[in-house]
Amino acid sequence: MNSDYLVGTVLENRYEILEMIGSGGMATVYKARCRVLNRFVAIKVLKDSLRYDSDVVKRFNAESRAAAGLSHPNIVQVYDVSEKGGLDYIVMEYVDGITLKDYIAKRGALSWQEACEFAVQIGRALECAHKNHIIHRDIKPHNVLLTRDGMLKVADFGIAQATTTETIVAGSSNLGSVHYISPEQGRGGYTDERSDIYSLGVVLYEMLTGTLPFDGGNAVSIALMKLEKEPVDCRIVNPDIPDSVGRITMKAISKEQHSRYQTASEMVADLENVTKNAKRTSEYKDNSEKFDTRRIERSDVYMAKERKRRRKGAKNSMLIFILAAFAVFLIGFATYSFMNGGRQEYQVPDLAGMTVEEAEAVLEEADLRLDENIEFETSEEVEEGKIISQKPGANQYVRKNRKIKITVSSGLEEGNISVPPVEGLVLVEAEDRLLDVHLNVNVQEKEDETVAKGYVISQSPKSGTKVNKGYTVTLYVSKGKTEDEQAVVPKLTGHTKSQAEALLKEKDLILGTVTEEENAAEKGTVIAQNPSASTGVIKGSSVNITVSKGVQEVAPVMKRKTLTITIPESSPDTVHIKVVANGKTIHDKDHAKSEGTVDIEVQASKDASVQAYIDGKLVVDKTISF
Repeated sequence: MNSDYLVGTVLENRYEILEMIGSGGMATVYKARCRVLNRFVAIKVLKDSLRYDSDVVKRFNAESRAAAGLSHPNIVQVYDVSEKGGLDYIVMEYVDGITLKDYIAKRGALSWQEACEFAVQIGRALECAHKNHIIHRDIKPHNVLLTRDGMLKVADFGIAQATTTETIVAGSSNLGSVHYISPEQGRGGYTDERSDIYSLGVVLYEMLTGTLPFDGGNAVSIALMKLEKEPVDCRIVNPDIPDSVGRITMKAISKEQHSRYQTASEMVADLENVTKNAKRTSEYKDNSEKFDTRRIERSDVYMAKERKRRRKGAKNSMLIFILAAFAVFLIGFATYSFMNGGRQEYQVPDLAGMTVEEAEAVLEEADLRLDENIEFETSEEVEEGKIISQKPGANQYVRKNRKIKITVSSGLEEGNISVPPVEGLVLVEAEDRLLDVHLNVNVQEKEDETVAKGYVISQSPKSGTKVNKGYTVTLYVSKGKTEDEQAVVPKLTGHTKSQAEALLKEKDLILGTVTEEENAAEKGTVIAQNPSASTGVIKGSSVNITVSKGVQEVAPVMKRKTLTITIPESSPDTVHIKVVANGKTIHDKDHAKSEGTVDIEVQASKDASVQAYIDGKLVVDKTISF
């Protein structure tokens, strides 16, 4: 069997291959159903091109069996390792979710709390592996799966190696991805458990900042950077990161092994302490914006410089003293004006213990705004619906209209109701959707010239947030413009591009960006639109659509084999030979008896049924396997 074409087959009369879910340089991964236990599994099959490399096969099977000995909720479990039917493969737990890399790509930088929680889960997986003397050597977000309930599972221990007291990785044995591997892996040096800790540190850095500590044009330049340069502190990239979290991250990615955490357990303990203390006290709240850099107006700076230039070279010490005193007065006056005069900066009120509605009113009085992206977390001390913390913190000075982000208590337990998405809906429909799931509604009208009157601009909390029954969702509804300037977006899906354009024109709307996407829908039909149907917008607004370009047929990989036909001795001097493969004539020519044999090339992507005729008489009828 071909390792790349197993869909539809059954391995060991047990594993029914359903679909291919991934492919790499070493193996192809399939989703399958175990007929014995009636459950889904993932099967990782070694590539055919590597099956003849005895060292690779030996390592693949040995290390897979080592990984099968690991049992931990944060590790993808290996059920079986097999070498049957001409294939080498591993049967693993099937994880229904996405990779951590995809999650970061969608979300960007994560909150430091979520990043730490994820890092703890990966750290616990490494803790288990290291206790069993296994180094992963390829920790990266691509190899970490995120389930629908928020649990992380580390995968791909198939390239890990069972450690001894002297573990050396050299040259081509270095299998990690260059952005995440440790400096010692990059130079082919001594590798141990601390190499995995470095990789975990890079993953934590990426979760906190949305970027990598080292990036460059190619693998060699990145590897050299790790050996020669120090990474930019993650707190410089994202000032919202608490100092304690920043120190943990930068320690984990120290260039020298002895400067890192020596065990995964140490790193996990520090991360857990940070998150626990953050819930108990305000020790780890971000105070980076307590005071912005004090400013002096450009005109004042110019005047000071001009005075400095004019007095340069002056010999009169009294004049110098007077000018210096005036400069001090100028700076003090500018600072006073900046902090107080004209209220160029505004003091943040203390919102702790308030409801969202109360906080919004207090912030409005202070010429500040509430960030609509509200976070929720369980609390034993703060009543449900009341504010636990805020950022920037109370009594800090910020610019006018600065958004204040808050965290609200969801009570002792996380809510069991997911807030539905209602942004873009007319108010009546939005209220119905919320009431249907037993949530209350608070309506706040806002001026917005881009959203039609009576339609929801935004909601708080955002869709998907878990809350308890009876929680009040705030809807920010547009006051809009006058009725004759509003339009409702029509449904465009299922129509052609020209039909969609006509429908939009009827509503005084225009067709915006048109993108094409491979889809099973009929070619040329609209499969998605933004804004969605029934959304209220201002006349003249554009609507973007996605059009199906159909399913692109992938040409099968053709393989070749030679069919040899022997001309019988009793044949006349000239014979006519015809060959048919899978119902198609591939050869139809006269040949001299003296040729003795005729070689015909048969091409097919899979097994071929071949028939050969000499002067109309069937002489060959066989199936050629590829």
